[in-house]
Amino acid sequence: MHGSSDGAVTEAPRVTKSMGEPINSPGAELEITYSSDGKTAIFVSTREGSIESPGNPYNFDIWMSYYENDAWQPPIHLGSGIDPTVGPNINTSAWELEPSFSDDGNVIYFTRYEPGNILSGDLYVVQKVDGVWQSAKNWNDVPELPNINTSTGEEHCPIIVSDSLIYFNYNQPGVTEDSDIWKVEKKDGVWQEPVSLGTKVNSPQRDHMHWTGLSKDGKSLVITSMRTDLDSRGGHDMWISHQDENGEWQEPINLGDTINTGGEDMCWTFTPDGKKFTGSWGPHGTYDMDIRWIYKDDVPLLRNFEPIGPPPNLLLNSKAVTSVD
Repeated sequence: MHGSSDGAVTEAPRVTKSMGEPINSPGAELEITYSSDGKTAIFVSTREGSIESPGNPYNFDIWMSYYENDAWQPPIHLGSGIDPTVGPNINTSAWELEPSFSDDGNVIYFTRYEPGNILSGDLYVVQKVDGVWQSAKNWNDVPELPNINTSTGEEHCPIIVSDSLIYFNYNQPGVTEDSDIWKVEKKDGVWQEPVSLGTKVNSPQRDHMHWTGLSKDGKSLVITSMRTDLDSRGGHDMWISHQDENGEWQEPINLGDTINTGGEDMCWTFTPDGKKFTGSWGPHGTYDMDIRWIYKDDVPLLRNFEPIGPPPNLLLNSKAVTSVD
């Protein structure tokens, strides 16, 4: 995620629809993902009950809601008061963002930032063992996960394709131009050094991707970008990139006015059944977002896009991760 300070007002998108209450609130909501059955949503909110982030007007925490009786139920704060058989205690005075369930529901991947410092992110994971949620751990402390967290920032909900391929977002001064999209692969049982997806998919501006934004055949990738190409509508827009016959990622194409506006259109991804496209919109230059949705087939460039499902549990064969506080 990203913010700026001009605070320009922009009209809400006319085609997509708000998810409404209780998912949206007077606070900010963004970065929604779902359980494999689509009946549990996990997302970020600054709503009342979030833990204060000192010195910052935004208090980003992770919340969870169940779909019951044909409606989303009031969200649950994943904080200190939660029953560990219901959800993990992962929210702090830091910013917790970009959560996603594993396909079996026993792991949540997320990112933690110093409040207001988008370059401070590290990837975290929390695991449910024997029905009880454990303490959250930095990826670098978990043997099954690639050691990719650095002092200069990793972020965003990675696309975990398999136990040997992960797409993630990197900020490395002198190496990346801003936040760029990279991949890390496991070969012969060893995670390799991360590799950039290249200068066509990565622009001089901010580029990242989210959760299920990769096609099942691995050849198309949905991207959130602040690139300033002529097709940009302004702020963050949603784009799609395709691989050529040599497997190289090509210049992204703007998804168009069904999704993109002059405001912040970001972190859109798919429901597990692949039928809906859901994500966040807010006025240009702000974090003041709501979660919206549209049918995937109503976005022309996504009609033939078949997304991968929720990510695998890479800790599947692991017992509780050794505590490292």
